[in-house]
Amino acid sequence: MTGLRKLSPDEVQRHLATRVGEPYRRANFAIDLRRLDELRLFTSVSIAPELENDGVVLHVDATETLQLLPTVVFKVTDENGVSAGPGVRGINLLGHGSQVGIAAFFGGETSVGVSLDRTTITPGTWSQDLGFSYASRRNAIYDFDERTTSVDTRLARNWTHGLRVGAVANLLSIDTGSSGAALSADGNDFIPTLGAFVTVDTLDSSTNPRVGTWAEVEIDRLVGDADSWSFILDGRRHQRLSDRHGLGIFSLATFQTGEVGVGLPDYLQFALGGANSVRGWGLGERRARNQFIGSLEYAYIARPVTAFSVAGLNLYAGVQVVGFGDLGVVWNDHSDLNASSAIGGYGVGLRLLVPFVDVIRLDLAWGEPGEGASAYFAISLKAARQRQRVR
Repeated sequence: MTGLRKLSPDEVQRHLATRVGEPYRRANFAIDLRRLDELRLFTSVSIAPELENDGVVLHVDATETLQLLPTVVFKVTDENGVSAGPGVRGINLLGHGSQVGIAAFFGGETSVGVSLDRTTITPGTWSQDLGFSYASRRNAIYDFDERTTSVDTRLARNWTHGLRVGAVANLLSIDTGSSGAALSADGNDFIPTLGAFVTVDTLDSSTNPRVGTWAEVEIDRLVGDADSWSFILDGRRHQRLSDRHGLGIFSLATFQTGEVGVGLPDYLQFALGGANSVRGWGLGERRARNQFIGSLEYAYIARPVTAFSVAGLNLYAGVQVVGFGDLGVVWNDHSDLNASSAIGGYGVGLRLLVPFVDVIRLDLAWGEPGEGASAYFAISLKAARQRQRVR
């Protein structure tokens, strides 16, 4: 095992499906690559089996990211535009593959956040996501100045065959001022959430998936100033067509109980239109309590992801050209749910795969009648951002 600086070989080996003394299986090659990639500790990973005497020797080369990495962080939303600022990420500072992040953003949104993550899909391990954030921004969809404090936790146990079971616990405090958007009389809502989820994950990569399925069912209970249940069905399928061609099919359905403005605040409704829902339509063109979004994407790999080094810093980059189509609908009651209320869009775009950001999306889309083409600049996979309500 080569390329390690801080991690011990034993720490890496525990994530390999290939075991010393057991027969070598070719099927474990892709599994081992995915497990090591998911740790988010390396800029590149290569595995090479080699016949030696009567056995197979597995050569693992894992190039670690810097343990303490100062960065410039940025986020992009249709509501608030570009926000950027300083950040620092600690890799494995606390041991066992954990990552600590601190970041501040200025511009369209002013915010600060702290996170502690341990990403792993290896059976028998626990993955965790802990975060705290404070943000001050303009809520352009519902037209009020928002100050939000949130604490988010997500803990999951990894089982075999890509099965993951976990729980979520979130605390949301949102000050809507005198806008009337809140459920509470003073304009400041406090909404704790408890939930559970089951995930099936057979993707070959979480940041640049080309083949496999990701599906999740989550049930949440919102209490405090809110009184609502949330049911989430999220499915994603990636299919490799050839070395450079691939297809992605994504769907997200979310159902919420509670009367809007009584048990469910206005700002927790779903809004369609924009880079992270239905491209080709204006921000928040459709709003309601429940939603369905479906997308189809074809991708051509113009430049495969390639690792390289600059001034001793290990980096990587790749480029994809995509064509896509989106379809979405929102509704409150069954009487609202009909084909005429659905909206759709289509377009073309570029995907830039870069470190510390994962994916930068540049899209040009058509959809809303009489509006022509809309250009979008966004970050991370659309299927992930639409789930996170990033608008």
